[in-house]
Amino acid sequence: MSEILTVFSAIAENEGITISALEKQIGASKGVLSRALKNGTDIQAKWLLRLVENYPEYNPVWILTSTGPMIKAKKGKQDTIQEEASIYQLPEKIKTLEQQLESLKEANVALKESNTSLKEIKVLLEQRITELENK
Repeated sequence: MSEILTVFSAIAENEGITISALEKQIGASKGVLSRALKNGTDIQAKWLLRLVENYPEYNPVWILTSTGPMIKAKKGKQDTIQEEASIYQLPEKIKTLEQQLESLKEANVALKESNTSLKEIKVLLEQRITELENK
């Protein structure tokens, strides 16, 4: 039996309906799925699309690959509240990141100045070493 066809059977079983009722729900002719199940033959891709359209609570990845959860995770009220809260927190987060960026820019300037000073000291030390070696 085709792996895809087992998905149709699993959904029908999970919904507590027959394959014939599932055929009707997705707009397939009577016997399209049941014959394919009986004979182990393939079905048209449009029936998969109709299955996904008519049963949106089922995970389309699971329908196509039989992997992952069968049912999509439902967003609860808490998830919705957290999403809305994060939208309001976004400007504050942007402001904080902008402040951090400004601090990093200032630190970068200071490091460049320090690097320049160290290079000047190096040149002076090399000159002094050369003077001492020549004496």
